Amino acid sequence: MGLLTISNEIIAEMEGGLNREEIFQKHVESNPSGAAKYAYCIASIPTSVLRKQYMIINGLLTILLVLYAVITVLAELPINMDEPTLFILIKTLLPLVFSYFVFRFHGGIYRLAGLWCSYDLLESILLSGVATITDVIRLFVLFFVIVLTFTIARKVFPHLKVLGPKRDSNGNYFL
Repeated sequence: MGLLTISNEIIAEMEGGLNREEIFQKHVESNPSGAAKYAYCIASIPTSVLRKQYMIINGLLTILLVLYAVITVLAELPINMDEPTLFILIKTLLPLVFSYFVFRFHGGIYRLAGLWCSYDLLESILLSGVATITDVIRLFVLFFVIVLTFTIARKVFPHLKVLGPKRDSNGNYFL
């Protein structure tokens, strides 16, 4: 069973009135080897209160990620087809993929997006600097994307690490 199917099933169960611990126990009883996967899916779903509270910030982050992709293309214009363009494609498409998952409020993507943008910010500062106004705008957008991704990740999804759910000192998953 894929993560999307599990997440949709968990969301339906939450809307049905079950709490996170009950959902986790139910799924782990039927498939004990998938405990980490179920814990990850549950921790990746924000509570309805936090979703409402951070909806505007999350929407702003989605817009900034799309803007970041557009600015990345604009900064590379004119594109020389004699040189490899794979990195331009990756640097453009990855923020669009991040924006899709941010729009869906999927908790597992925020820390990854923040790390990717941190890397890109450092790379941009060290390699190209601030040569044009497009570079300046891109650096500001990257900075705000990093701040917003890590803020949402810390406040809305505190039970997730970069890859997977957190555990307590006894080895139990935080949900």
